[in-house]
Order: sequence, then structure tokens, then C-alpha cells
Amino acid sequence: MAGKSPLRRWKPFFPAFGIVDAAIEASVVPGLSQDNVRSARGEVVELLHGVPAADARKAEELCVLLDGFMAEALLTLRAVPVEAVPRVLAASADLAKAVGSLRRHESERVRGLARDVIRGWTSAVEDDIARTSAAMKMLDDVCGTKAAAEASHPKTTNKAAPVAAVGHGQRKMENTKAQAPATNRDSRGIPAEKMEAAKRKLQQGYQEVEDAKRQRKIQEIQAPKMPEQRQRNIVHPILRERSQARSGKSTVVRRCAVSSS
Repeated sequence: MAGKSPLRRWKPFFPAFGIVDAAIEASVVPGLSQDNVRSARGEVVELLHGVPAADARKAEELCVLLDGFMAEALLTLRAVPVEAVPRVLAASADLAKAVGSLRRHESERVRGLARDVIRGWTSAVEDDIARTSAAMKMLDDVCGTKAAAEASHPKTTNKAAPVAAVGHGQRKMENTKAQAPATNRDSRGIPAEKMEAAKRKLQQGYQEVEDAKRQRKIQEIQAPKMPEQRQRNIVHPILRERSQARSGKSTVVRRCAVSSS
């Protein structure tokens, strides 16, 4: 191992750390920060850079620590619920590729976990595709049933009467057409006879109103006026009796006055 870089095992796989961290923060456990993990991992990487090339044992110990960081991240990805896998994969286009590359890692544990994650994702995606296909089939069946129902029960439309029928029907249609009177109609489809009759009735109504007004005016002019004298002579019988009584008393009083004088 002399002369090899301390990062020999992890150099091709370092980009996978950032991609996996981003997926965990964004989709797997929203709100979970990987800052502490990044900080601890960064310290390990700095220590690896400071290890002499001849100190292979020290370098291996530090690489084992990095293996542990990645194993924890892969365990988190493996615990993702099946229904959430499509959302996790959609969050990053490079996630599947990064995890797939870890299947060639020197650490047996990392390789095994990477295979488990990829296997679980594949099964989840296949299940999602099957559910989607079943849903699409149900929609197709519904649409097909509706189309078949519409085809079996076409909408009725107003159809023009046939120009000519066969046999007795033809003679009946011709007789009906011959018996139908031809009536002139105006632009609104009203027969001309009805229009004329309505106009005549309207004119008659106007004439009757005018005649009534004229007759009432003539009666007012020709009505005899009762003379005032005649009006005064028309007195209620009771009032007439009282008037006669008063006249009698005044006559007696006048006679008494003459006699006394």
C-alpha cells in the first residue's frame, strides 16, 4: 500500500455524499439538517489529507469512519416508505446514479446497503407503475363504457319528413297537402285574415268609445235645468207642516193685536 493516496478508497465516491445529503434533507426527512454530519465528515477528510502515505493503517482507520458515514446515509434511504420513493427520486436526477456507483465500493457493507437501496427503489417504482397502469385502465374502461352507452343510445335529432312515402302513405300525404289551405302570412307567421280581423275589432272599439263620449256630451247639453222657483217649491212635507204652523200662529197673533187695538 506504500505510495498510495490516503483517499484512494473514497476519491471516486466523494460526490455521492453531497447528493445523498441533499436528498435526505429535501425529501426523506424534511427539516432534518445534515450540517453536523457534514462537519464531522469534513474533519475526517482533513485528517486523511494529513496522514503520511506510509501510514496505511491510520489511513484505513479514517476510511472506515467515512464508510460508517455513508452506511448511515444509505440506511436512511433504505427506510424511505415505498409510496415516497418516486418523490425522493424525482428530487434529484443524480441520486440513483450516485447510489448505484456505491455498489462497486471496496467496503462490503457499503456495497450491500447500496444494492439493497437500489433493489427497494426498483420494486417501489414497479409497484407505482402498476398502480398507475391500473388507474389508467380503470379510466379507459369508464371512458369506453360511456362511449359505448352513447353509441347505443344516440341523441335524437329533428329529421325532415320524407319527400315521398310508399303506397298508401304517399297518397295520404298528397291528400293532406292538397286539403291544406294556402294562407298568406306576414313576416311573423300570423295569417293575414287574423290580422285584418284584429284591426277591425280595434277600430270598432275606438269608434264605440268615441260614440259614447259624443252621446254623453249631448246629454249634458240638452238636459233641462230645473227652475229655481220649482226647486224652492219642492219642500219636504215635515218642513211644509212646520212652515204652515208658524204661519198660522203669526196670523192669530196679528188678529189678536188688531182686536186689542
